[in-house]
Parts: sequence; structure tokens; C-alpha cells
Amino acid sequence: MNPLAQQLNQTLSGTIVDDMLSDYGRRMYFPKGIISQSAEAKQKATRFNATIGIATEHGKAMHLPSVYACFSPEMGVDELFPYAPTAGEMALRKKWLEEMRVKNPPMKDATVSLPIVTSGLTHAISVAASLFIDKDQQVLCPDMYWGNYNLIFTEQRQAKMVSFPLFFDGKLNIAGLSKAIDDAGSDRIAMILNFPNNPAGYTPTETEMEALAAMLIQKADDGKKLLVFTDDAYFGLFFEPDVCTHSLFSKLCNAHENILAVKGDAATKEEMVWGFRIGFITYGSKNLTEDQYAALEKKTMGAIRGVVSSCDKPGQSILLRAMQDGSYHADKAKGIATIGKRYAALKQELAKHAGDTALMPLPFNSGYFMSFVCSVDAEELRLRLLDKYQTGTISIQGKYLRLAFSSIDLENIPALIDTVYKAAHE
Repeated sequence: MNPLAQQLNQTLSGTIVDDMLSDYGRRMYFPKGIISQSAEAKQKATRFNATIGIATEHGKAMHLPSVYACFSPEMGVDELFPYAPTAGEMALRKKWLEEMRVKNPPMKDATVSLPIVTSGLTHAISVAASLFIDKDQQVLCPDMYWGNYNLIFTEQRQAKMVSFPLFFDGKLNIAGLSKAIDDAGSDRIAMILNFPNNPAGYTPTETEMEALAAMLIQKADDGKKLLVFTDDAYFGLFFEPDVCTHSLFSKLCNAHENILAVKGDAATKEEMVWGFRIGFITYGSKNLTEDQYAALEKKTMGAIRGVVSSCDKPGQSILLRAMQDGSYHADKAKGIATIGKRYAALKQELAKHAGDTALMPLPFNSGYFMSFVCSVDAEELRLRLLDKYQTGTISIQGKYLRLAFSSIDLENIPALIDTVYKAAHE
């Protein structure tokens, strides 16, 4: 094992991170190579800097004028064309954490890692999977989950997805997760929880979130070592007054020494910049020191360095400028309100079909999606909608049909629902 990895492991010895690291995670480190030497040179090489492999001219990054012309003239050359640091632009990382604390009051002054920039939320989940999931290890997950988890956990890491029903009697199935933890056959438990959920479009209520966190803390108190990855892709899109508007991460990041909370979130949906591919990964556990967070950050940087080297520079610069703009929060609230109106219209249209057993809506209160339980084959229904009515939907497991109301204009919601029910009856 590389001495740098050994040093990081020594720093993390005796912590929940030490308990949860995969074999890959133990071997990972951030090399003292070109990147770290270039960072040192950036601070001290005031005369000549012949380190990093970019072309410069008079101290600025060389660029094609035709490319630069595509950006606002307010953007400086060095905001766009050089490499970003492996962990992301420091100003953006600090700003994201600042906003995270505002959006998640339970975090208060809890000590957590500085968010690390990833190339979208998929990359954040993938990094965490590499660092903490071994071959054949179980990963607990609700039965309603994003299909990309299969590639990340099952195919790439050869882990075993173990699911439990998301709902029981129309409510969040906390007892189902509790049983899955008890049945896992190990005191080292990994899980991924996604709220607002894709594909169900459900976020726990305040009461449910409190009960969920309390159950996990009790398991930790009983001696279970828990890795809880919160996939917060659709965070902020909450449309009912009883919905919990803060992340489960905020309740777990300083809750117990036996819980390692890992928050994956992204500008993707929160800031409506899907193509920017800017995500974040943040760690939190009770009593981890700054040195231990720094060691975990270096392992994470090593995982990023070995795959994409660093993430998109222009996107980070543009996002940071936007978040510092005085109209940022108002612009964001306006976008969320637009999707919220579509949500309300969808609820209204579904109420007209109450009691129709051809399609039974699952509970939903947030995010981009809602899903039906189908009395017919969901894939056959999807194809009929596509071929006969030129309407695109997603079939899941042969029994669920998912609609993304986020992508349907308000005036088209009634026709969409009428069409879906008509096709189901046909």
C-alpha cells in the first residue's frame, strides 16, 4: 500500500470512516505529484511557473477568441479556461456549504467537511460507492429507486442491492428499513436514501423524518455502524406544508459516532443547470476532527483525480457568480413556484379519476415525478402511449408508470392525465 494511503488511514484509525472504508477506499490517496506541486508553485513561483500543463500568454490562459466570444464579457479568461482544482473552486465550495446551512437549520454549527465538487450527482454517488462499498456488500435501498443505482452499485462494484418497500399503508415505511438493517447479517450497514424520491416524488413529512432519524440513531446506539448516503438530487422542490424541507443529512451529520452521513447534492436540479454537471459530496459524523475530515477529503480527491482529474471550470465559475448575485434567491424561488403550479394542477386532475383502479397514484408531494401502480403491464402501456398518442412516459419493473410533471407546461397537464388514463383503459 502506498505510504500516503497508509498515513491517511492512520489519521482515520478508530473512527467510523475507518470502519466503513472499502478496500479501494483504504488504498486511495491524493498523490504528491503534478497537481500538488503545481498548487505549491501557484503560491510561491512568482517569477516563473513551469509546472501545470496549460498554455499561457502574459500570465493568462491561452484561448480561442471564437470560444471566448460565447461567454459574457464580464467573465475573465482565468474563470473559464484553466483547470479547476481537483476538489473544486474553493469559493464555490464555501458558498455551497454556506447555503447548505441556511437550507438545513438542524445542521446549525455542526462540523462537517467542506463540500467537494463532483461531475454531477451520479459522480458523487459513484465516488462514495468506490470509497465505501466492497464486492458482495449489501446496500439497502427502497424498492422505488433511480435505475442508475444498478449500474453504480451492482454492475460496477458488484455489490448487492437489498430493497424494502418505500411505502406501507400509504406512509413512509420506516419499519421496513429497520427490519432490513436487522436482517442484514452484519453490523456494518450501507444504505442510500433519496428524497424527494425518484421515481415516486415523495419526501417524508416532518414527523416521518424525525422518526426515521430517531430509528437510525437508535440502531447506531445499539452498535450498528451505519453509512447513510443521502441522495438529495431534487432538494428544495417541496410542495406541501407538512413536508420536511431539510435533508436527512442535517439530522445525522452530528448525531452519533457510529453514523457516517454522506450528502450527495448538485446544482443540476437545485439551480436548474442540468448540463453543467456540477455536484457535491459532503461528509459528516460526530466527533470527527478537522485532520480526519482532511484525510477523507484527500481520499476523495484521489478518487476524482484517478477518473476525471478535475471537474468543469466554466460551470463552477458561472454558478458561483450566479449564487453571489442579488437576484439569485428570487430567481430560484420563481422557478420552483412554476413547477409547484404544475404539481397543484396534476393533483387536481388526478382527483377527477379518484377510485379508478386502472391506475393508482402512489403518494407524492415533491420533486419532479409521480408514479402510478398499473393494473395492466406498465411497459405495454408505455408503448401504447408512445405509439398511439405520441406521449412519453417511463415504465418501471413492469408495474409502475412514472410521469415527469416538471417537463410538462401547466396548460398541458389536463390533456396528459386524460391521455394516460384513456390508454390504460384501452
